[in-house]
Amino acid sequence: MRLLLITPPNTSKEVYGKLSSVGTLYPPLGLAYIAAYAEKQGHEVKVIDAGAENYDFEDINKIALKFCPDLVGMQTYCTTLNKVYKIAENLKNITDAKIVLGGPQATLEPSKAISNKYVDFVIYGEGEKTIIELLSALKKGNFSKVLGLVYKTKEKIKTNPPRPLIQNLDEIPLPARHLFPMEKYHSSANLRGKKTLNIMTSRGCPYRCAYCAGSLIFGKNHRFHSSERVIEEMKLLKEKYGADSIQFFDETFTVNRKRVIELCDKMIEAKLGLEWSCFTRVNLVDEELLKKMKQAGCYLIFYGLESGVQRLLDLIKKDITLEQSEKAMKMTHEAGIETWVSFMLNLPSATKKEEEQTIDFAIKVNPTFVQFPIATPYPGTELYDIALKHGKLKENWEDFTSWDEIVFTPHGKTEKEIKNIVKKAYRKFYLRPTYILKRIRSILKLPLNKSFALIKVGLLTFFT
Repeated sequence: MRLLLITPPNTSKEVYGKLSSVGTLYPPLGLAYIAAYAEKQGHEVKVIDAGAENYDFEDINKIALKFCPDLVGMQTYCTTLNKVYKIAENLKNITDAKIVLGGPQATLEPSKAISNKYVDFVIYGEGEKTIIELLSALKKGNFSKVLGLVYKTKEKIKTNPPRPLIQNLDEIPLPARHLFPMEKYHSSANLRGKKTLNIMTSRGCPYRCAYCAGSLIFGKNHRFHSSERVIEEMKLLKEKYGADSIQFFDETFTVNRKRVIELCDKMIEAKLGLEWSCFTRVNLVDEELLKKMKQAGCYLIFYGLESGVQRLLDLIKKDITLEQSEKAMKMTHEAGIETWVSFMLNLPSATKKEEEQTIDFAIKVNPTFVQFPIATPYPGTELYDIALKHGKLKENWEDFTSWDEIVFTPHGKTEKEIKNIVKKAYRKFYLRPTYILKRIRSILKLPLNKSFALIKVGLLTFFT
């Protein structure tokens, strides 16, 4: 069978707005895993990453016509759902292919995703095994036993039982990066390395943050690749694709402390010569762990501190305290690791005084880099329901980006006031003379083009 996997046209400007010059463009690992699993089962797979290739809808049509797929799969986010529907309509008019949607938005609201008349199937949850069974079922026309599948009959929409999560992630082959335009991808400007690529070493997050849907897709059960498998993939990225730096894309890298220690020991033993960064939580680090990570090549950790107000942290169910944030930041810096921190502004019910407290707290913990995204209550998350009680939400999902667009306007606030507090946050944090002097060393460690990109976006942020 022929499987065509597509990411819709989506420019960096659409994703990051005026921050587009410092944004990230990585291969979509979810599709890369599915492609690898399908190839392993003997299917012919082609990928169209329209965003990376700068393809438009007509380009996609031409490639699809030439490939003649039996099944077309697309990953869905609320911001790209309408584009996915347009691709589905186009391909239905020129091919006989069936259309299946997966990914975050399809998993959150499968019945809504499949309600589009051009969509035949929706996969909710992990997609590797489900899409293989779907390809087999296409030959027989019986879809009732494909777990994790939503499909249409003449009478109604049917939802099959969920598929159990894959417990041994090493069952899945290495992502099929050979199907992607690897020369097109790049990391955000504040990450070291001329060629930084991403790796997923685990799935699942046991936490319950109201703004995140990750656990709904990959579960709360944290599963991970073996250390040997991770080292193999790191070597591949270095030797085949020229990576000189790695970003671990796990939602919460240090959930399993023992496993991270073991992985770090394997990295040290392998002498890979790769610096790396990761994402984790402030309640999941300690001095010993951080020192081991530093020894293994970790130079930066992304922490979602999200607020400097305990009431707001409790509202979004972050399950951390301000004291934990302060302690983790101090330990991380003392271990010689840089920090990149996110604080959400414009959370539901946040007062002007609380926004000021968050900005002051950001200055107090003094990360290497900070971002102040505008809170975006994504459809299907608990934060979306909370926001509905405290203000108005835009109806156009394509606007749901946390960088430029304000999709949630609380009662008693205007869009202008929200933009002003964000601008104030960036100015107050980054324009401190002590910060500028201290961070020159960090900037100088970046490739020249990344340094210039950061300076450019800084000027745009501070003065426009």
